[in-house]
Amino acid sequence: MNQLVNLVQEAMDVRGNTKHLEARNEVVFAFSDHSKVEKVFGKRRETTLAEGLARMAPWAKSTGARKSGTFSNIEILQGLPPSWLAS
Repeated sequence: MNQLVNLVQEAMDVRGNTKHLEARNEVVFAFSDHSKVEKVFGKRRETTLAEGLARMAPWAKSTGARKSGTFSNIEILQGLPPSWLAS
């Protein structure tokens, strides 16, 4: 996660403080299979995360920040991260 934060900050040409929240009970391992996409669209060249962020950064800067909505009317509160309840 720290590596991702550093890459985003580098692409956006900003520096900030990273706030680490308490650990949550989340998926440990997840796998993705792109074989169906490749069958339909063909194999495409890979883009590194740093390259993708560098290409996305000008758009994000020109669009500007957007205010996030608050969580409301959440039906199931059990297991909801405390950071979500605080917003």
